[in-house]
Amino acid sequence: MLLVTDLDNTLVGDDQALAVLNQKLLDQRDRLYLVYATGRSYKSAQELQRQKQLLEPDYWITGVGSQIYQNNQLWADWAGHISQDWHPEPIFALVHGFPQLLPQPIAEQNPWKLSFNLHPAAPALTIKQLCSAIDQEAIAAQVVFSSGEQVDILPSRAGKGKAVAYLQNILQISWGETLVCGDSGNDISLFEQPALGVIVANAQAELKAWWQSHRQPRHYLAEHSYAGGILEGLDWFKLLG
Repeated sequence: MLLVTDLDNTLVGDDQALAVLNQKLLDQRDRLYLVYATGRSYKSAQELQRQKQLLEPDYWITGVGSQIYQNNQLWADWAGHISQDWHPEPIFALVHGFPQLLPQPIAEQNPWKLSFNLHPAAPALTIKQLCSAIDQEAIAAQVVFSSGEQVDILPSRAGKGKAVAYLQNILQISWGETLVCGDSGNDISLFEQPALGVIVANAQAELKAWWQSHRQPRHYLAEHSYAGGILEGLDWFKLLG
């Protein structure tokens, strides 16, 4: 099977539940691919792995699905795939008209992801206006808004969900054998894929609101938070016996 999980506030957040999940996955390690799909940069995600003693995954999907790593190597094929029609220069020009978007540190930027924080006093319509401006300029990009403040602008072909679909095609894993787990708005694209999905109990309001209007039998809202919710989902879908 293919197990794909976000890191912050999904896999990580309850050390005791994480230890139980790690052992369960180790017991079944020969029959699953483990993928971490995170908004963090690759370097930042690896630091979290060291801090929390996370298992070594088979693949890393980092930068909100803008990069894929395997064996410490960036996948050039994925980079080439999402680079088609990707032109960040007009996006920079457009963003100048949105002073309420504050650039995130250089370490969180990459050639396929422009990242900002939304000013706390920004009007509620800011994200909708940004999306409309991108559409009006016919820019091949998408806006991912999460946790009430993080704004990422990505190529149209990128995103966590599309990166999982790309991996899945290579690995020849069916959707019924794929479980995705998340807690925030940048995980919505995971649940838009026809995979089995676990939304942890501590999920952000934007993801729960999306689930309320798009819920499917393949989506499970856990009663437990963090890794405990993933354990609950694995049991619900009877994926690891």
